[in-house]
Amino acid sequence: MARFSPARSNKLSAEERRLQREAEELHRKEQELERQLRTLPAKLEAQRSREKQRIKLRIESSAPAISLNGARGPRSAKQSGKRKPLPARELQNARIKFLVLCLILATIVILLWRSIPA
Repeated sequence: MARFSPARSNKLSAEERRLQREAEELHRKEQELERQLRTLPAKLEAQRSREKQRIKLRIESSAPAISLNGARGPRSAKQSGKRKPLPARELQNARIKFLVLCLILATIVILLWRSIPA
């Protein structure tokens, strides 16, 4: 029968210890990766929500667009409803002022036309 030499058994036990340490290290790494896998989606979701809030704040704090008549965000003081019609008295006064100004303009045009030499 073959007998195992002590040097060979020492080599085997050293190799077994090294493999055992590597297995323990791999097990620790596996546990760390599983922990990261559980926590990473929550971190990513929190980061996305913070980024959305930053974008929303940046949009609200930016200058209002000219084409939107300044109606962007909660800062705008304009209301998005229809304008109130003028009262009848003010509407009549505005029409009279318009007609008087048109009459004055027509008078100026006629006077300039007469003063041009033929």
